[in-house]
Amino acid sequence: MMNWTPARDKDKYGVAIYNFSGINDACIKLNVGETVHILEELGEWYFGYALHNKSLRGVFPKSYIQVKDCIVDKTGLVEVVTPRLPPIVQEVTAVLREWGVLLRKLYVEQDKNFALLRDTMKEIIAHRSKILSGQLPGDELKQLKHRITHGIDRVNERLGLDLVVRDDHGNILNPDITSAVKLFRHHDEAAARLRKLEESDGRIPTVRRKPHLSWTALLSFTNIIIKVPESSEISLGLYVGDAKEGKEKPLTEAFIIPWAEEGYNGHPDLLLNLKCLFTDLSTITLDESQLWLIGYVVRQGSMATKEVDPKRTSALLTKRVTSTDCMRRPFGIVMLEMTSYFQKMKLLALDGNDAKEKDCCATFYPCGDKETLDMKKLLSSRNESIKDNKTNSQGIWFSFELINGDLKQLREDNPHYVSLRDVPVALRLGLSDVIMPGDVRNDLYITLISGEFSRGAKTSDRNVEVTIRIVNEKGRVIPGVIHQGCGKVPLDEYRSVTYHHENKPKWMETVKIALPIEEFKKAHIKFTFKHRSTNDVKDKSEKPFSMSFVKLMQENGTTLFNTEHDLIIYKIDPKKWQDDDISYLKLSWRRVNGEDLNKVWNYGLAPSSKDNFTISTTFCSTKLTQNAELLGLLEWGWSGSTDTRILQQRLEGLRRVPSEELMVFLQDTLDVLLEILMNNSTSDDSDNRVFEALVYVITIATDKNKHEAFQPVLDSYIQQNFHATLAYNKLIHVLKFYVEQGMDMDRQETLKKSMKCLQYIFKFIIRSRQLFVELYGRGQEEFEKSLQQLLEAMAHMMVHTNDSTLTVQAHCLKYITTTIPDIMSNFDPVTMSAILVKMIDNLDHKRIPKQKLMTMNDIIHSELFKIPDCRAVLLPCFITHIKRLLAANEEVTDFEVVMRKEKKKTKLEKLLGTEHCNTHVADDRSMTEELELCVKILGDILDVLFCADVGSTFDDMTLLSSKMLENILTIVYKMTRDDPLICKFVSVLVSLLRQMNEKHFVSFLNRFSTQEQLFQFLVELQMVIQDLIVQPVFPADWAEMILLQNSVILKVLHQLSRVISDKMREPFKEFVWCNFFLCAIKFLTQPSLQLEKFTQSKRTKILSRYRDMRRETAAEIRSLWFSLGQHKIRFVAPSGSGQSMVGPFLEMTMIPEVELRKATIPIFFDMMQCEFYSLRDQGKNVPPDMARNNQKNKGKFNEFENEILEKLDHLVEGGHGDDHYREVFQTIVGALCEDHATMREPGLRLVNTVSRLMDRLLQYRTIMNTPDNSAETRMSCTVNLLDFYSEINRKELYLRYVYKLQDLHLGCDNYTEAGYTLLQHANLLRWSPDSLPHALRSPLFHSVTQHDELKEKLYERIITYFDKGQMWEDALKLCKELVQHYEEVILNYTKLGDLLKRMAQFYENIMNPQNLRPEPEYFRVAYYGRGFPAFLQNKVFVYRGNGYERLGDFTSRILDQFPNAELMKKLTPPSDEVKESPQQFIQISKVDCVMHENPFPNANVSEQIERYYRANQVKVFTYSRPFHRGQKDPTNEFATLCIEKTTLYTSYSLPGILRCFPVVKTKSKELSPLENALETMTNVNEEVHELVKKYARDSALPLDPLTRKLSGMVDPAVMGGIANYEKAFLGDDYIQSHQGDSEKVADLRMLIASQIPLLEAGLSIHATRVTDPISGLHDHMVASFTKMKAQVQEKYGVQPMPADLRIDVRPLKLHSQISVNSDSSQRASHQYDHSMQWLLYSSLEMDSVELRSSREEPKSDNLRHSFSRSLQAISERSSEFMFINRLSPAKSKGGTLPRNHKSSLPDGLSGSGSKSTKKEKSISKLLRRESFTSTQWFDRPDSQVLAPPPPQPIIELSEQVNSPIRTFFLQVNPFMGTSSSQKSKSRLDLATERPLRSDVERERRMSRPRSFNLNTPSVSTTPSPSMGSRESLSTGTPTESLHEEEAPPPLPVKMREREQDADGNSLRYSGLSIKSGKMLPPVPSDISPEPPEKPPRPDRNHNHEDSFLP
Repeated sequence: MMNWTPARDKDKYGVAIYNFSGINDACIKLNVGETVHILEELGEWYFGYALHNKSLRGVFPKSYIQVKDCIVDKTGLVEVVTPRLPPIVQEVTAVLREWGVLLRKLYVEQDKNFALLRDTMKEIIAHRSKILSGQLPGDELKQLKHRITHGIDRVNERLGLDLVVRDDHGNILNPDITSAVKLFRHHDEAAARLRKLEESDGRIPTVRRKPHLSWTALLSFTNIIIKVPESSEISLGLYVGDAKEGKEKPLTEAFIIPWAEEGYNGHPDLLLNLKCLFTDLSTITLDESQLWLIGYVVRQGSMATKEVDPKRTSALLTKRVTSTDCMRRPFGIVMLEMTSYFQKMKLLALDGNDAKEKDCCATFYPCGDKETLDMKKLLSSRNESIKDNKTNSQGIWFSFELINGDLKQLREDNPHYVSLRDVPVALRLGLSDVIMPGDVRNDLYITLISGEFSRGAKTSDRNVEVTIRIVNEKGRVIPGVIHQGCGKVPLDEYRSVTYHHENKPKWMETVKIALPIEEFKKAHIKFTFKHRSTNDVKDKSEKPFSMSFVKLMQENGTTLFNTEHDLIIYKIDPKKWQDDDISYLKLSWRRVNGEDLNKVWNYGLAPSSKDNFTISTTFCSTKLTQNAELLGLLEWGWSGSTDTRILQQRLEGLRRVPSEELMVFLQDTLDVLLEILMNNSTSDDSDNRVFEALVYVITIATDKNKHEAFQPVLDSYIQQNFHATLAYNKLIHVLKFYVEQGMDMDRQETLKKSMKCLQYIFKFIIRSRQLFVELYGRGQEEFEKSLQQLLEAMAHMMVHTNDSTLTVQAHCLKYITTTIPDIMSNFDPVTMSAILVKMIDNLDHKRIPKQKLMTMNDIIHSELFKIPDCRAVLLPCFITHIKRLLAANEEVTDFEVVMRKEKKKTKLEKLLGTEHCNTHVADDRSMTEELELCVKILGDILDVLFCADVGSTFDDMTLLSSKMLENILTIVYKMTRDDPLICKFVSVLVSLLRQMNEKHFVSFLNRFSTQEQLFQFLVELQMVIQDLIVQPVFPADWAEMILLQNSVILKVLHQLSRVISDKMREPFKEFVWCNFFLCAIKFLTQPSLQLEKFTQSKRTKILSRYRDMRRETAAEIRSLWFSLGQHKIRFVAPSGSGQSMVGPFLEMTMIPEVELRKATIPIFFDMMQCEFYSLRDQGKNVPPDMARNNQKNKGKFNEFENEILEKLDHLVEGGHGDDHYREVFQTIVGALCEDHATMREPGLRLVNTVSRLMDRLLQYRTIMNTPDNSAETRMSCTVNLLDFYSEINRKELYLRYVYKLQDLHLGCDNYTEAGYTLLQHANLLRWSPDSLPHALRSPLFHSVTQHDELKEKLYERIITYFDKGQMWEDALKLCKELVQHYEEVILNYTKLGDLLKRMAQFYENIMNPQNLRPEPEYFRVAYYGRGFPAFLQNKVFVYRGNGYERLGDFTSRILDQFPNAELMKKLTPPSDEVKESPQQFIQISKVDCVMHENPFPNANVSEQIERYYRANQVKVFTYSRPFHRGQKDPTNEFATLCIEKTTLYTSYSLPGILRCFPVVKTKSKELSPLENALETMTNVNEEVHELVKKYARDSALPLDPLTRKLSGMVDPAVMGGIANYEKAFLGDDYIQSHQGDSEKVADLRMLIASQIPLLEAGLSIHATRVTDPISGLHDHMVASFTKMKAQVQEKYGVQPMPADLRIDVRPLKLHSQISVNSDSSQRASHQYDHSMQWLLYSSLEMDSVELRSSREEPKSDNLRHSFSRSLQAISERSSEFMFINRLSPAKSKGGTLPRNHKSSLPDGLSGSGSKSTKKEKSISKLLRRESFTSTQWFDRPDSQVLAPPPPQPIIELSEQVNSPIRTFFLQVNPFMGTSSSQKSKSRLDLATERPLRSDVERERRMSRPRSFNLNTPSVSTTPSPSMGSRESLSTGTPTESLHEEEAPPPLPVKMREREQDADGNSLRYSGLSIKSGKMLPPVPSDISPEPPEKPPRPDRNHNHEDSFLP
């Protein structure tokens, strides 16, 4: 049978190329493109998992997978495979996946960083594609990689993501193979780069290398436009100087461009190849010189320009001009200043940015046939031409690119450039800045500057042409050695430009002469001058007329100096002079100042005093020198002379050689000096002299300021060109001599320089020895001995303590480490290590400690330190010195030395005083630098020891841990977090602990001889670890560093756990055990380990490398806990200074990790057991112990319970815990308690308590952390917790949330509720001076410690709150308690007096009618559905409204709190499906409050006092629902009208600590029609009774309420009054059919009869206060009552007057006699009519105001008060007039009368509609409009009226909106409020529909002020709960009580008989007479948005016929 085999590493990564859905459960599903990790293979199948879901493993077919090359990383805990792609591509892929999730999140949140992230993603996607293409060259790939990493780092920093650390190549560091110190340093560097990036405004820097000394400019010519008639050439070169002033000098060779008259049109390929490299441009030249590109255009032809033949074909461009008939004639100049171009391109190149090619254009300036190429003259003469724009179309166009480096480096680093080997190179006119060994150059540049020539026999100036030839010693011309420029073949001779008739030509033409050195010494330059005739025939016969020459070598053997030379011009005698004769070399070739020329002919030549010729030479040679002294030394060395005197002169002359010249001949100079040293056999000090010269040369070559670039030259020379095999003996001997003579002041200077050159001296020594060994292979022992003696002498030199040797010692320590690599190659490294240690130890510890540390650091980085045997010698020495310095610097770490923190000297002087300030500052700076060096050395040591190639490090780590661990711990513990060195010390500590294995820990801990010493160390270690966790030293985004630190801490905790368990048990060290638990728990709860909060990729990465460190830590804690044994009780119920572990363990178990919870939650049950079985009675100061044997155990775990409940509250509120934790806790601990016989009951009870508390705490946290939740919801949630804590009697927690609730109320200005909330705390206190327990302390008064003191302060605060909330009655109750306390207990009369004054003010506030205290309305709110918070689900609440808040406003406010809720429009109870649905449903309706009892039953109490008790301290509320039972009687609906009355009982009285309380009890009672009538009559009689008593007591009350009540009852004409009850219930038919209701019928008769004495008493009081304006109304009421009294007493008998109303009732008489057709009667009638008209108008005006207020909310409280005052004034004035009691509109659909509605008049008066005046119609129309301003809930179509009503009608929820007119009518006649059709359709006052949900509407609601009722503020009796606003006996439905101002609309007016007066022009409606000639003015059809002006008060004596309306 075949078995699965592990997959090979190269086959472990693959990509799915097909979709695979699987064939059974063993398969995994794959989609195309998913990557898989292949683990095993079998046949045609693979086994593995998809990388996106590593938890699901299975098989999949091989044919579906494309295997890819991969990298298998096995360094971590699990194997990780990644595709074999460039690391940067892998990083970009991972980053893009992570950023993709963030991009969506930022887009949804509209974050400002969205654009940055999006753009960066696009950019790196494009870069990734370029990298994957594989087409990028190395340098561009490096730059692109750099851009990608910087872009990633920048975005990560901006988004708060983790900082990515990379190595020097940009690859992400692997922490597993990187030391902690190195990881920290890379983090620090990355953070510094990001800070620099932010400072540079986001510009991404590029890779910057050390710039090369030379630069190369690449010019690519793209176009040339020059109109030249003949073949020509352009000589382009770079020049320095001001060309416009003629001061330009050539900087480089020229680039020659051949040019034909047709240009390159026929040869476009040649134009493409026109490129040139100008190389070896020095940085100094580019920075300090003015640079020009200048090209001389030279025409080749005859003297004069010839006409161009268009048919003529030009010669080949490559044809050499050798014919003597052609002249080189000037044609023009091409020039462009390049200074700015070079500087800009140089900066770009240094910054590493992509320096694109710069397009440039050099302008062509032509010159005429008779002009020269003199730049200054040409430009000045061409100014006009330039202005005329005649030449700007001609020029040369080229692209310019500047590259850092010489030609060699350019070709190595830029292989993507064009084939540079084929591009011409124009060298600089000078040697390169750096000349490497083997570089050979021997070039002489000659520049023809100018000349002056006499005419001779000519009549005009000559046309001079200069010819240059190089002639050897035989007079032969050396061919092919003259170079006009690059791009042109070498020449045998060079001809200059010929100027027309110019006696002082200025050429400025430069050529190069390249001769071999052998020929150079023997050759010379010959110049011949020839006149070129304009006549071609004559020109051919012209001969040279003069000549000059220059010798290349001087007599002393040096070459020509680089300067100008004024040559002697010799006239030529053509007859005697021969061209090949060199006899002229015997003559002088240059002029000498002050020397006259001897005009003698020699060899056919004679000098000319008038003529002169000037040239300049620049010699560039690495073999021939221009310095005579250097040449003398070189020649002396090569000669082998032994004359020491001459040698000394040559050596002294060497010091006078310029350093630049010396560096050119560095190799030759070193060869000579070493040869002299090696061959010198004299016994004098010649060797010392040579050694000094050698040191001098090395010093110059290694000078970092001038010749730093020559160090590679020196290195190259030693390795490749050095050949002095015997020099090492002399060098060792001489150097040892100087070291031993170190105290000699004369030799110290040389010794100092020798120490600085120590590296190269030893390089010479070692290389010389190596060469010797290669040749001879002997003498190793002697060499090592002599070398050891030299090193020992250097070590002994460190013993000196003289100040004069300090510099030498410092140089020796500094440079000795540079010799280590060379010495190690030929010397024993252990011996070398011992000598280095001796050097360091011999130096006094107070001398140059900083340099000593730097030397140690250099040694650590050398190869010597990688050898274990060497480390065994070096490391103890280093540690000893570091410990000494750390001890000396302890003050810095302990007190932070303020001087180091200050930057300004003035501040230091203030701190230290002016004395020795500078000394102290310098000392402190030095100490800080030493401390920084110490930590750097320690870090470097650990970094080296972490490497894999350093051998065994066990002994090294043992030494480090034993010697340094305690010191580092102490420093880290003492340092503050703002110390700049803290991070470095922590990284060293982490690295040290990381590299210690278990044996190291055991070895270290065994060092402590006593338990106390071990205890102290463990405590310090725990404190450091805890401090690192609580106050991290590394920034939060240093994720890799923090994770590494945590892994090390976990390792240490494991070791601590073992040590504590073994060695801290006997005697038991409670402190260290407790500290361990706290430290471990803080470790596993730190944010950096909460994996659930990280992205999936980060979480996976952490788990793969470190696993879940929380699990391992929890396992350690669990293990250590269960090993405590009998000591566990110390951490459950601690005593004294002990600490309970319940809270920390609870925090640990709440970590959202399932396995961790399951492993640690059982600890709680163990704690419960510990306390349960602990000793019951034990002393206070004795540690708790377990009960043993027969001792009594505690038998409970109350301390554990208290602690867990308290900590649970704090932790859950802080974000810990979830529902899963509650379930796991309940399951695990509950199961353990269930199985325990003794603890079962209390244990389960505790588990239940914890579970319930967590449920509420989680709700509280959710509500509080959700910003959408309203303040009311948060308050309710808080009270939910309050109730629970009150239930379980946890005072401290209870009070904690009391103050939270108070703060919520204060934030909403709920001062009343805030006072009641604070009163909860005050009620827990006593009026005694007892000490306050901690649980009862107040956060408002921390210093108060006594009961009575705190209660007093709380009362004062509560009274203030009640005062602000206008709850003065409640404030007075508290004041009375304080009065008793001040007066009887503490006897503080001062406070008593102040308090009594305050109480007096409260009483005045209550009685002041100006203090408007609105009576709040109450609303029932039911929350159905599971979508609400748990404390609201399926519960009913009663809310206390805000001030003037109406039902509509309240509904909007509630719905705003729950925007997803649906408003229920019916009052029917919801179904179970609705209750259990996940949605939200709300029912809202208005309820009436029921006063518990009348607190003033018999007292004469003011209305201001009673008003408070009607709407406060209420917990019972009612609402009614009307319905008809059976068939409704259309003639009398009261016969079937039933009432369902519901009573609600809340948990607490309102107002209270909340504005709402839940309903805890509900009662419903159904009233039959008769019972409804009885209740209505009873309520009306009681109301009249109270009203009469009130008016009997107070004569100052306004008469208006009494008038309206009595008028409506004595003349109930609209609804028939009690007649409907008589017809329904007192008829014989009803009595016979309802014999069981006989008692109720009797009660109804008694109630009807009882009304008579009440009305009689009321009319009697009314008569005493009636005034003339309403006298007519009073007479009418008396007449009506007399008739009513007679009828009632006749039917139902006489009832006695109530005892409290038994007053002298005077016989009721008419106020004025009424006589038909008499003047007095008519006057009374008119007066009555006049009163009714005025009252009608006042009512209409009030209605208009009310309507406008409903449309436009008041803008301020002032507006509200102004409305109230206006209405009050209207009401007061209207009370003086009569009232309309019979006007009522007819019913209609939708609550609005139809337009075609007509009033029905009885007795045949309804037919004449035309007789109704327009004024009557307008009033009727206005009444209809204003009475039905909104759709009513009870309106139904007429079809529904006739239909039989259902047995249980559905209640529809709607909101009623009433107008004051209708309210007024109801007050006048309560019977007019209902009709038979309306009563069957009445509905509760509930919202009709959900208010607008738009944001605009919500904003409007939230911004507008609280609504209020614009009712008249006149005092009126408050209706009973069942009566509502009805002022008289009403057979209407009790539903009207739900809204006093929102009763159903009035029914149609019941019309009486139509009466006509004598003239027949008046109509009388119920006593209202309106003359036809004086009709009411028309009322506008639309009510004005502004309230109408108040009408004038009518004159009492005004005739009734006068108009009273404005």
